[in-house]
Amino acid sequence: MSSTFSLPQTQSAITLTEFGESDVLVYQSDIAVPKLTGSQVLVKVAYAGINPVDYKTRQGLGWGAENIKNNQFARNKPAILGFDMAGEVVASEVAEFAVGDKVAALNFDGSCYAQYNDVDVKYVAKVPEGVDLKTAGALPCAGITAYQMLQFADIEQGEHVVMNAPAGGVGHLAVQMLTRLVDEKNIKLTLICSPEKYQKLGDLIDTNKLAGWIDYTKDEAFPALEADVLLDLVGGDAGVRALSVLKDEGRVVVLPSIWVDKLKQAGPDSLIIEGFIAKPNAQDLATVLEQVAQGQLKLHIQNTYPLADTATAHQALETGDTFGKIVLEM
Repeated sequence: MSSTFSLPQTQSAITLTEFGESDVLVYQSDIAVPKLTGSQVLVKVAYAGINPVDYKTRQGLGWGAENIKNNQFARNKPAILGFDMAGEVVASEVAEFAVGDKVAALNFDGSCYAQYNDVDVKYVAKVPEGVDLKTAGALPCAGITAYQMLQFADIEQGEHVVMNAPAGGVGHLAVQMLTRLVDEKNIKLTLICSPEKYQKLGDLIDTNKLAGWIDYTKDEAFPALEADVLLDLVGGDAGVRALSVLKDEGRVVVLPSIWVDKLKQAGPDSLIIEGFIAKPNAQDLATVLEQVAQGQLKLHIQNTYPLADTATAHQALETGDTFGKIVLEM
């Protein structure tokens, strides 16, 4: 099914032609609107989420940067960042989606920092009634990651789980899912965060359900909790410091996965340390969108920036002070 009106030939987008600091991001208004190929829809983007993987890719780090280097940069073409988006279908090559449908997607092909995005339908979910496009645009990467990470961790009845960074994009969603497991599986949940972030979490969860929390800003060793599972959303030295909360046969799920080797070198051989990478798919996105629609999950948006101010938005996220998500408005 094609669009019922004439699409523009060009669009505004944020491009980069080299890796570096936020000043490599350039606002352009003459980028070609993508053409559909295969089982795709073209979405007029209303909002695009910003995630830590975005600025790490911009810096030249990780799988996202490797993809850009091997594809766009190898052909002397500018790249467009952004994996989260929500908006309205304006052209469709498949029966499942019609022009006018409100949709969201986690698109690891990128290019969501733009007014139009072409995306394979296997990544696209319809936005349910009661969920606004701003929330839907901020949700895909963080929501799918939190949901799949807990499935991957396979937390068992009565286990003691410790998680750091519970107020970030992924963390503030994962902590809500974990507090449900306090009721469903009788788990114990301990969080590692600053006093300021702990106070803000009271707007999202019943902190009385927590077994406790650890203030990482204090210059002292973390308690030996003999916990079963560490969900490490930071890695690096912070992840190493958190290993002391575990029993010797404990399990660690670390995001991003690049920190697996560092944690293995720091911890006892008896620890099971695994990296985690989210896998985009429409079914899991539809699940977390429905949880938002039903009031089971709340996504907090700290700030919204216009597309032209993407560099400023990156700078804000890199400070590490964000509670919840930052989004771009097209």
